Amino acid sequence: MHAFTRRHYRWLRHIPRRKHLKGGWLHRVLGEKLFASDLWKPSRQTMAGGLALGLFIGFSPTMGAQIILAGIAAFFLKVNIPMALAGSLVTNPFTAAIVYPLEYQFGVWLVGVPEPRELEGYTGMLRNFARYAKPLWIGSLVTGSVAAALAYGLVTLLWKEALHLRQARHPAPKADATNAQAPSGSAETPGSRPSPEKSAPAD
Repeated sequence: MHAFTRRHYRWLRHIPRRKHLKGGWLHRVLGEKLFASDLWKPSRQTMAGGLALGLFIGFSPTMGAQIILAGIAAFFLKVNIPMALAGSLVTNPFTAAIVYPLEYQFGVWLVGVPEPRELEGYTGMLRNFARYAKPLWIGSLVTGSVAAALAYGLVTLLWKEALHLRQARHPAPKADATNAQAPSGSAETPGSRPSPEKSAPAD
């Protein structure tokens, strides 16, 4: 029996479910295998992997395609699809204006900005894209990797703690400490036969 039941992750009710994906992009691309039970039922490995994958994709500058990317990646990596979709929503129209600039600044701190000679031949919007793309992608990939590792460890830890709490609240029935023992010398052990008595020697 799983440590988590439906009531332990009610917050996932806002994440697309199987019925929401029927007929959609993912369904048309991946077919009926998208709805295999192993991709939807909760388990420690699949939920931890799903959240880690979703965060990694969510922190990348792919807003608008992150749900599709997370769903496809979760399908091929055999992790929990709802958790992957949930993690990918870490960036959305409300958070992207904060997350992406911070990731860009982080990328600038890591690798700096492209040298002018690297931008030769680029003009207009393409030049701006080339100038900002490298720091943004570097910063987002590093941020996503760290977030994914932390999420995997955290989910694994919380799952084990929930399992321990469940076992503490509902301990398994214990067998009787002692069984009734037959009086020594009176009961025969299974398969044993009484030794024949030796007859007294004839006079």
